[in-house]
Amino acid sequence: MPRRWRRLVPITALLAWVPCAGASATPQPMSDLPTHLAEDREQAAERAEKRRERVQGVVKSATAQIGDGYAYGGSGPDGFDCSGLTAYAFADAGVALPHNSHGQAAMGRPVARDDIRRGDLVFFSTAGPGASHVGVATGATTAVSATNAGVMEHSTIDAYWGSQYVGARRLM
Repeated sequence: MPRRWRRLVPITALLAWVPCAGASATPQPMSDLPTHLAEDREQAAERAEKRRERVQGVVKSATAQIGDGYAYGGSGPDGFDCSGLTAYAFADAGVALPHNSHGQAAMGRPVARDDIRRGDLVFFSTAGPGASHVGVATGATTAVSATNAGVMEHSTIDAYWGSQYVGARRLM
């Protein structure tokens, strides 16, 4: 019959877990984070704040155009088509977008419908398959876009827009 070896733990390893006489079980205060970790956290917070400011600027720029007229191929400021409006709003934040909804639909990263936030691009299929219309999300279920009736804020989940929804992308 073969001999089976058992893995033995050195007694010193076991004793390391036993508190010494007089040792307190009270948790000891932890020292502050190392300086480089604290700096990384501060830098991440600064980047997040700048991103929020840029998103606010995009949404503010898009909503400021509400009431402007529709112009086929228009990129403002007197008239917009859908992709012209989004390109105009993102240009203020330093983001260059192509002047067509299909090109914009290939930018950034995809966002699930339940995760849409202010400043995301939302896409609809209103003229054939694919992303033929685009707007800027102003909330989880609303967007500003340039429609044939002009620039307006509308629901993204109502009977018309909800049935035409094809996706969302996050650029910032």
